[in-house]
Amino acid sequence: MKYTDILVDFTVDTQFSDIPAEALRVAREATFDCIGVTLAGALEPCGKIGADWARASAGAGVSTVWGHGFKTSPDHAALVNGTAAHALDYDDVTWGLVGHPSVSLVPATVALGELIGASGKDVLQAYVIGFEVMAKIGRTVQPVHSLEGRWHATSTIGTFGATAACCRLLGLTKEQTGYALGIAFSMSSGSVSNFGTMTKPMHAGLAARNGIEAAQWAQLGFTSVPDPFDGHTTFQNTYSRDLPCDMSPIEEIGKEYELVTRAVVIKPQPCCVSSHTGIDAAKRLREEENVGLADIEKIDIGVVNYTSDKLSYTRPTTGLEGKFSMQYTVARMIQDGVLTLDSFSDEAVNDATIQEFIPRIEMYHDEAAEKAWRIGSRPADMHVTLKDGRKIQKLVKISKGNKEVPLTPDELRHKFRDCASYCLDDATVEKTIEMIENIEALENISDLADALSHGPAPIVNAAE
Repeated sequence: MKYTDILVDFTVDTQFSDIPAEALRVAREATFDCIGVTLAGALEPCGKIGADWARASAGAGVSTVWGHGFKTSPDHAALVNGTAAHALDYDDVTWGLVGHPSVSLVPATVALGELIGASGKDVLQAYVIGFEVMAKIGRTVQPVHSLEGRWHATSTIGTFGATAACCRLLGLTKEQTGYALGIAFSMSSGSVSNFGTMTKPMHAGLAARNGIEAAQWAQLGFTSVPDPFDGHTTFQNTYSRDLPCDMSPIEEIGKEYELVTRAVVIKPQPCCVSSHTGIDAAKRLREEENVGLADIEKIDIGVVNYTSDKLSYTRPTTGLEGKFSMQYTVARMIQDGVLTLDSFSDEAVNDATIQEFIPRIEMYHDEAAEKAWRIGSRPADMHVTLKDGRKIQKLVKISKGNKEVPLTPDELRHKFRDCASYCLDDATVEKTIEMIENIEALENISDLADALSHGPAPIVNAAE
């Protein structure tokens, strides 16, 4: 059995009518959420730098750089929009990938869709195909690919999902699709050592760009190893060398949809998802026990290794580091009762009250949780000692935003409006909501992209 052939057959042969209604619903919501967080991320430093780079590169004016009012080449647009989509770490997660699926899929398919005049239905179908490919590949090697291999799956594995999605949009043959996946094999990259820096969100942009370029080059006749998931030198034994691997999830593709069984985590908090169970525990502590920072002697939080590994900033000093800090996010939630985009400014992280409290919070390895966890929401077992001697426990196994505890439609729209308002006026926000919620009815995805174009005028250097 050739696993590459299974992925190629699914990519080329799957029809819109084959896709379960629930998978389409989740894909639509994920697309909606991704576009919203991208518009907010567009004005972050890494979003602005990317936009400035694309302007200076003078790519063909085909595909929209969201929130910046100009068009560039499809691959440049995908790189910039994908980077902006992940800039705030407010984007979705899926547990099969153990990474962020939509930040590569949506920027890639919309940018390429603008070039070829794809419909909204075409783009949604391509999203589903790309999602399933990356999630099944993810399940062959995760979580060790990220935890022990030190790879960022959003980029290393997301590249293959974005490539499959773009192959489907372009209508490539099976031979071309195999070559595109082989090209993507040599494009795949992304180290977890860059978490907490601007380069982490760039990983998502690179995956989106890679997907477009791999598919386009294969369409033009460029060749590669045609079977990157078979033989002696596979993706798995190259990128997860000497680590456990199980190829059987690929055999499930098209039979069991990851969008249905595992769905996506749509984040209610703009920070690393590994901290979300701890944040929910802190929220319960504040609301159920009426406890504030001044009442607490110490907090001990039991977590799995994956959580402590990804939340490596125990004493953060910048907003980006704060997004990867259990100590900061828990302290801020207890202090404020809510986390917002403003909670992750450098100024907020360095607030004296928070910084003085942070040393009172310690994470420890919870062996019981480790045994129960492989892929899924990472539990947090919070033990609080109050200054009056009382002890309180708050255990959260599944955080808000998971399939089991989803955001409501109103919560999704509230998040979108909040994020989109950074770039779009109120009327355009509402127009965009209507278009995305009815994306299958769009005859041309460019109508949506044009609405996303609005944003601040480019800054002109006064010396020029």
